[in-house]
Amino acid sequence: MTTIHLLGSSGFIGRAIQRATGDLSVHCWSHKQSNPENYFDLFDPSSWESLLQKKPKIVILLSWPGLPNYEDKIHISQNLPACVELIDRLIDAGMQRLVVTGTCYEYGIQNGLMIEDNLTDPLNCYAIAKDALRRTIANKCTSNGVDWCWTRIFYVYGEGQNPKSLLPSLYKAIDSGDKYFPMGSGEQIRDFVHVSEVAAQLLRLACSNNAKGVYNIGSGKPRSILQFVDEAISNYGGTIK
Repeated sequence: MTTIHLLGSSGFIGRAIQRATGDLSVHCWSHKQSNPENYFDLFDPSSWESLLQKKPKIVILLSWPGLPNYEDKIHISQNLPACVELIDRLIDAGMQRLVVTGTCYEYGIQNGLMIEDNLTDPLNCYAIAKDALRRTIANKCTSNGVDWCWTRIFYVYGEGQNPKSLLPSLYKAIDSGDKYFPMGSGEQIRDFVHVSEVAAQLLRLACSNNAKGVYNIGSGKPRSILQFVDEAISNYGGTIK
């Protein structure tokens, strides 16, 4: 069984992938690991040596510092060149399949159904850097015979997400006995997808010999933010308004 190398395993999606691996062989790499056999820091190329020595065939790249500040220039000035250098090194080490997480923000401000061949129009630094990385990967991997999958992930929620995110903030308000949860009109339509589904899709792409190119990862079920919050309150057993 070929081992999947998971770079950025300690983040929100990385932890969900670890919960979903089942019988798959997955080697987890993270800057939060002290063991050299598991330590990986995107900004420290010397920390890549243990990974490269293993000559990984399948890689899922999640590492991306600087979130959730989408306007931080670090995305363009540091993350993007570091990822490009890393991918060059992985190709040289014999990588055969690469799965990378992108974002629905690559589409920019567009309404309605988003399909993978829509033109991208990123507006924040995060999305601009991700879109540029996708273009670079398409060129480098294709020209070197490496299969690649780029995933545009929509609005993820679930266990382990940032405590300042919508649902954790809502649950905290309910647990505190608040009568009201402050939010806007909630009329915006979004595609909310559970992190367990994102993890399952990423592993499926990593294990497939046929999957190539760009994939949206979402539920495919549009909901207003207000509907999403109302459902969450009902499921949580709260009465907050």
